[in-house]
Amino acid sequence: MEPTADVRERAEAVYFDYREQTNLVLAIIDEGPWVVGGSAEYGMVPSSSGCDDGWKFDLTRSTTIDPASVDGLREKVAAHLDDAGFTVEGMELGAEGEGSGDVIVRQQGVFSLLVVTFVDNGNVLVKATTACQHGDARELGKALFGDARLAEGYLPSEESPSDPLFFGIAPGDPQFAPAP
Repeated sequence: MEPTADVRERAEAVYFDYREQTNLVLAIIDEGPWVVGGSAEYGMVPSSSGCDDGWKFDLTRSTTIDPASVDGLREKVAAHLDDAGFTVEGMELGAEGEGSGDVIVRQQGVFSLLVVTFVDNGNVLVKATTACQHGDARELGKALFGDARLAEGYLPSEESPSDPLFFGIAPGDPQFAPAP
């Protein structure tokens, strides 16, 4: 069953809201480019995982920063999210200098989960997941991408938080795979 215009419009609104909020967090840490976790983790591909009869969006980004800036940036991200009205949790793993610290937002606003992991060696991983929405993930994906082969470089493999956001792409649009 083809998704209604309402479902597509809702998907677009959810996408832009969570991407804009996530990109603000990414920009605090590093202007980029950030590595995209893969086409399924680009952030625009609807997923039904964990959603009984609906869909959600997930994204994964990673980068490396100066290890000396880890603590300060973790505090800036937590303060930004707090100022934006989110209740922020934290978690420390491992020994000092050999572990990681997370900034976590659960079940608030557009996010089901936002986790920003700062590893003491300078690696940073951001995972964002929206709340589940009503609708068929497969049909919404078909409406957004048609027969495009997303795993073959149709979506960007890197992006910066300042790159223009777009939603859905039509078959025949330029692909984003890096030049060989």
